[in-house]
Amino acid sequence: MTQSVEQKPELRNTALTPQPAVPKVSWQAPYYVRALGLGIPAIFLGFQISGWFFAIAALQQGRVDFRQLYAAGYMVRSGSAPQLYDYAAQLAAQNQHVVARTAALPFDHLSYESLFFAPFSLLSFRTAYAAFLVFNLGVLALSRRILGRQALTLDGVYPWLSTVMVFVFLPTAVALMQGQDSILLLLCLVGSFCALENGREFLAGTLLSLGLFKFQVVLPIALLFVLWKRWRLSAGFAAGGAAVLGISWVLIGTAGAKSYVRLLMSLSVGLSSTHDQSRLGTPPAFMPNLRGLIFGLFNNTLSSTWIHILILGLSAVVLFACWRIGSRTSLSNRLLIAVLASSLISYHFLIHDMTILLLPILVSLNNSITALPSGDLPRQRIARFATVLFSAPLLFCFVPGHFNLASLSVCALLYAVLRWAPSADAEPSWPLATSGA
Repeated sequence: MTQSVEQKPELRNTALTPQPAVPKVSWQAPYYVRALGLGIPAIFLGFQISGWFFAIAALQQGRVDFRQLYAAGYMVRSGSAPQLYDYAAQLAAQNQHVVARTAALPFDHLSYESLFFAPFSLLSFRTAYAAFLVFNLGVLALSRRILGRQALTLDGVYPWLSTVMVFVFLPTAVALMQGQDSILLLLCLVGSFCALENGREFLAGTLLSLGLFKFQVVLPIALLFVLWKRWRLSAGFAAGGAAVLGISWVLIGTAGAKSYVRLLMSLSVGLSSTHDQSRLGTPPAFMPNLRGLIFGLFNNTLSSTWIHILILGLSAVVLFACWRIGSRTSLSNRLLIAVLASSLISYHFLIHDMTILLLPILVSLNNSITALPSGDLPRQRIARFATVLFSAPLLFCFVPGHFNLASLSVCALLYAVLRWAPSADAEPSWPLATSGA
């Protein structure tokens, strides 16, 4: 017997879920929305123009994050993959093929990713950096194109608004300047989101697993879908994850895997001093997540043990809330909720990693902005908090030592989205979601 909509509340739409059809909307953007649509991207663009001057100088000195990815690609291509996680070997490779420095930027991703950068290592470092920059720009354009109709309302404010937002978002600019791979992770998440919109859960899980090069971000997302008992997505993730883990183990062997574990320990519980944090490039105070927030607030008053207990406790609260409330909404909404939650509880999360927040920011803004100025209050809150989250990375320009406070804007948007889920379940005001149950 066919179930009715009332019997399947997870098919109900929320403020985040795109509409299956796009009717003509009579809504006219208020003057302040149009002003912000011009002003915020213009401010971001101004900071980026000046930032590129510093990025070029850093490139000349080999002080960009692409250094580690390039050297890892060279080590794998030259047959040194088993030493990929040996700090001394990484330092030697980076000094030989990039620019000599006293400390290495450790390559701490699963080794399968280094295969992607092996072809770039055939070029000189600066040429490879330029090639990867062009590649990242193409990936951004592709991500925006895949989202398609998820930004039609935003583009009703200005035809170019959603595209400009993708390219001027400050974390995106940092990822481009540093030669980081966070934009690749954004593409994996966008692909997974659209697969869920089309009811292809196994494919969504497989695409999600391709982002395991940043496993600290991807694993919490996968965990939430397990808690939500989405077994097809979990099966796709497990199949893709087994493949990338198998490739990684073949590359580095058992000894290399042990070295990798030791490196991860040094990058987490081993960060016992400011010198270690600087040497390994992972200062917690610069992280816009719960770890950074708690570290920034209590580093001078609590022991490391208590700080870790607080991090684990608050992370568990976030997961529990997302599990209980997120189960009432559509699959694509759950992915957006999971991305927000993962960015908070991820143990290692820097400004360029915030690139993935473009997905929940764009989709939630697109489907909530029409509530301004006099629509329903829950969607107004989502639109406002999404705007705040889009603007929050500016803290990095003014108070970088307190950038962990940007995590509060992630908390605010996640709170607003979770608050909307039960109210939408009781009083649906949106059409049915396109994704299947």
